[in-house]
Amino acid sequence: MRILMVSDFYPPVIGGLERGVQTLSQALTRRGHEVAVATFVQPGCPRLEDDEGVRVIRIDGWSRALLPFYRDPMFRFHPPMPDPALSRRLLELVDELNPDVVHGHSWMLYSYLAVANQRWPAVVMTFHDYGLTCAKKTLVRETGFCDGPALGKCISCAAQHYGHGKGEPIAIALRSSRRLNKRIDKFIAISNWVARACTPATGGERTVVIPSFVPDGVETHAHNVPRPTFLPPEDDYVLFVGALGTHKGVDVLIEADRLLGHRVPFVLIGTPHPNGPVVSSPSMTVAHNVAHHEVMAAWSHCQIATMPSVWAEPFGQVAVEAMSCGKPTVVSAAGGLTDIVVDGVSGIHVPPGDARALAEAIELLRNDPALRERLGAAAKVRSHQFEISAVLDSIEGVYHEVVDRRSARA
Repeated sequence: MRILMVSDFYPPVIGGLERGVQTLSQALTRRGHEVAVATFVQPGCPRLEDDEGVRVIRIDGWSRALLPFYRDPMFRFHPPMPDPALSRRLLELVDELNPDVVHGHSWMLYSYLAVANQRWPAVVMTFHDYGLTCAKKTLVRETGFCDGPALGKCISCAAQHYGHGKGEPIAIALRSSRRLNKRIDKFIAISNWVARACTPATGGERTVVIPSFVPDGVETHAHNVPRPTFLPPEDDYVLFVGALGTHKGVDVLIEADRLLGHRVPFVLIGTPHPNGPVVSSPSMTVAHNVAHHEVMAAWSHCQIATMPSVWAEPFGQVAVEAMSCGKPTVVSAAGGLTDIVVDGVSGIHVPPGDARALAEAIELLRNDPALRERLGAAAKVRSHQFEISAVLDSIEGVYHEVVDRRSARA
């Protein structure tokens, strides 16, 4: 089968979605499929590249003119509306590659949907976040979780997030592009929470839940890697990995550290975030932009893993990575994290934003080695459900379903 992936970014750009597209593409290639990836041009990256058999094609469009409006030009997200130049380039790729399936992973798919028709390849879209219904992709308002989209509310919220002049057209464009979702044969949601939240945009009847994934044996990435020098001297630290922003609960973690009297060593690995709190605690070590193999090494040496997000994480890939190393995990009881971590079995759930509950859960695990061992062992077993080999059959099944349906209609 021939598959064309469409994604805003692809490695070497760092991110869970990007690693996921790469892992899926390489796994499909190993199974004998022909896979190409259409993605944005990135400085320093070749226009054409072979990535372990995956053909990576970096393209550009009129959205380049929007570069002055991006906070970080390296992360030039496709807007939630078609880009005519990208539409033309994607059509050229479809003519050249003749794929059986076009599999979109971001708003870039709208540039293809704008010109696609029923005689063209079947279309699958994986939504890795809440971007089908929320212009911010987070489904979070100032007051907490959003209860669903409404145009006036979304315009106001997007304007506060992106700034006036940017937020309003993004929200309006997303609502206008919703009509293009009718051209998608099948939606894949990476968690039950995401599937429910995006029902206003998908209708629900064409949606299947297939979890996100990590490479098989991801824990082996820590093997033969020297212990990272930024870690505390003892392997009794609590590890957080993620963007260093308030949405990830970094401020909650700082408060939990205070409640614990700065007695517990914490390590925070992640990328700086514009609204991130200042970390000044003597018991907290912060490391920026760490290579993935060193992240896995840090997981293998830690005592406890934590993901205290205050928003509903669509999935939570870092939780799977921690569990694959046999670590007990303390996570917020919201979003896709509740699909991954079973409370009291492979980890502990705490209410989002509750620093005291987080501190108490960490203290409980630190004082009970037998509990840490039991939860960690169960976590390692459960992590195998989220490896690429465990979900690849389901994704291939979606491809065959949509191709067969298109063939029957033809």
